[in-house]
Amino acid sequence: MKIQEVRTLVAGYSDETLRQLVSEIYKRLPKKVIEEKQIDSLLQNPQDMAAKNRLVRQKELPDLDEVCWETEKFIRDAREQYYSVPNQVIHKSQRPKWRFVAKRLYKSLIDLSQDTENVLETSRLLTELYKVLCEAYRVYLFNTTNPFASVGIEKSEFYSNVVSVIAQTALPEQWIKEALMLTLEPTVTLDHSIGVALIEKLKTAPLKEMAIAISEQLRKQNTVPTLYRSNRRYYLEQRNNTLTELIFMLHMALSEKEAAIGDFKSHYKDSAAETILYVLLRQLFNYREKELWLREYELGLQQMLQPHHNLVAIYTHLKETGDFPQYF
Repeated sequence: MKIQEVRTLVAGYSDETLRQLVSEIYKRLPKKVIEEKQIDSLLQNPQDMAAKNRLVRQKELPDLDEVCWETEKFIRDAREQYYSVPNQVIHKSQRPKWRFVAKRLYKSLIDLSQDTENVLETSRLLTELYKVLCEAYRVYLFNTTNPFASVGIEKSEFYSNVVSVIAQTALPEQWIKEALMLTLEPTVTLDHSIGVALIEKLKTAPLKEMAIAISEQLRKQNTVPTLYRSNRRYYLEQRNNTLTELIFMLHMALSEKEAAIGDFKSHYKDSAAETILYVLLRQLFNYREKELWLREYELGLQQMLQPHHNLVAIYTHLKETGDFPQYF
C-alpha cells in the first residue's frame, strides 16, 4: 500500500488497536532494519523524529504556488489545443514534451498533497489534471490516442491517487460522489480497473452501500431518451451503463451476486440484447463466477439470442474443462 492508503486505513483504529499493531509490527522487523532506520529512537522520541521529517519534507517539496500556476497553465493550454495544433503560444518543438510536463506536475501535486495544508488545492488540481487527460480520449488535445500511457502512468493508478487525496478533503458522502463522477469522465465504457480502484477505497460495507445509493441517484437523474438516436442520447446511455456496471461491481464486492445481476439486467441499455448479454458475461468472467456465467449464457439461448462467437468459445471451453480460459 501507499502511505496515503495506510493513513486512511488506520485513521479509524482505536488507541488500543494501534498499540497492538505497533507492537506486532516491531516484533516482525529484522534487527538490522531496526538499527538502520533508528526505529527505537523513533519510538522513544516520536515528536523529535516527526519534526525532523517535516523539515526534510519541506526542503524536498516543490513550491506550491509555482506548481499550481504551472498546472493551471498546462490545463488551460491543453484545452485550447495549443499542444496539438499550430499556434503562437507553444513552440512546435515544445509540444511533444507535454507528456513530461504532465508527469512532473502529477508527481509534484502528489508530493505536495502529503502536507495537510495543501490538500484542498492539490485535490482540485489533481482532479482537473485527471479530467483533461480523460478529455484527450475524445478531443484531439495531444498527439496521442492514449494519454495516460503517453504520460507513463496507469489510468487506474492516477485515479486511485486522486481519490485518496479527495477523501482527505470531505465527508464520505461527498468524496464518494466526486469519485463516482470521475468514473464518468469521457471514455467509451467503464474501465474495469477504475471500478476496482474505487472499491479498494471503500474499506467498509457501509461505504460500499453508500456508493451504491449515490450511484443509483446519479443514474436516476441520467434519464435516457428512447424516441430517437442522437449524440446526446449516446452520451447519456454511456453514463447510465457506466453507473450500472459500477453498481454491479459494488454489489459483487458485498457478495450480493443476484442483486448485481438483477440490477444489471434491469438497467443496462443497448438496442441489441446480445450486447447486454455480452457485457454481463464479461463482468461475471472477471469475477470467475462459473455457475452464474453458464446459467446466464444458457438463459440467453432459451431467449433465442445469438451469442458472440467469443462467448460460444468460452462456453465450450468451460463445459469441456470445468474452468474459464485464461482470457475473455
